[in-house]
Amino acid sequence: MVDVLKVALGYQQHGFSVYPLAPGTRTPINGSHGYKDATKDPEQAKKWWGEHPNYNIGLGLDGVLVFDIDMGHKSGANGNETLAKLSAEGRADQIPSTYIETTPNGGLHIFFTYPKELKLTSRSDLFSKNGEKTGLDYIATGVPVFPSIRENGMYKPLKGHKITKLAPAPQWLLDEIQRVSHPNSGIGGLTVYRGKRWTGKLLDEMVNGTSTGNRNDFLTKIAGKMFFTGAEPQTVYNLLF
Repeated sequence: MVDVLKVALGYQQHGFSVYPLAPGTRTPINGSHGYKDATKDPEQAKKWWGEHPNYNIGLGLDGVLVFDIDMGHKSGANGNETLAKLSAEGRADQIPSTYIETTPNGGLHIFFTYPKELKLTSRSDLFSKNGEKTGLDYIATGVPVFPSIRENGMYKPLKGHKITKLAPAPQWLLDEIQRVSHPNSGIGGLTVYRGKRWTGKLLDEMVNGTSTGNRNDFLTKIAGKMFFTGAEPQTVYNLLF
C-alpha cells in the first residue's frame, strides 16, 4: 500500500507545492480553495495526510503545465487521434521526453515547464477550429497526481520518467496555448507571441547576415531553412539574391 503522506512530502522536497483532494475524486476538500492552498510546508502536509491518509494529492503547477490527452471523454473525442491528425497536417510535432502520468480514464498527463511570465491557467479543446471537442486540454493551475485514485483507477507515472526532470513545452504547443488563452492580445486581431519561434529566429539570421568570406555558405544555409518552411523557390531567390 502506498504511503500517501510520504509521497506528498516527497513532492515538496523536490520543490513542488501540494494540496488535498477529496477521497476518490479530483475535487478539493470541503472548505478549501483547491490549488490556491497548495503549499511546500511539510507540517501542513503532515496535518492533511497524517489525519486523512485517504485524501488524494493535488499538485500546484507553478511554471509547469500539463498537456492533457483525453481518450475517455464522454463526448467521444479522442485526444490521441486528434494529435495524430495534427501531426499529419504539420500542426504538431513530437512530444519531448518528459514526465508523464497515465490517468484513470486511459489518457495521459504530460508535464512541461513554461515561462512563468505567460501567466497561463487552463483551457479545453486545444486546436479546435469550430468548437468541436478535440480531447486535448492544458492545465496550469493544479492537477491530481500519483498515487491519487478515482473510481476507475489510479494516476500512475510511466516508467523511466521522473517529475524532477521536466522538458520545456514545445513551441508548437505554446503557440496554440497562447492563441486560445490570449485571442485578443495582439494588434489588429493578430496574437502576440512572447516566445521567439523557429521562424522568428530565421528572420533574425537573415537580418544579421554573416561575416565577410562566408557569404556562400550562409546563403546556402538560409535557403535550406526557407525551403523547409514551405517557401516557393522564386520567393527564396527574391529574398536572398
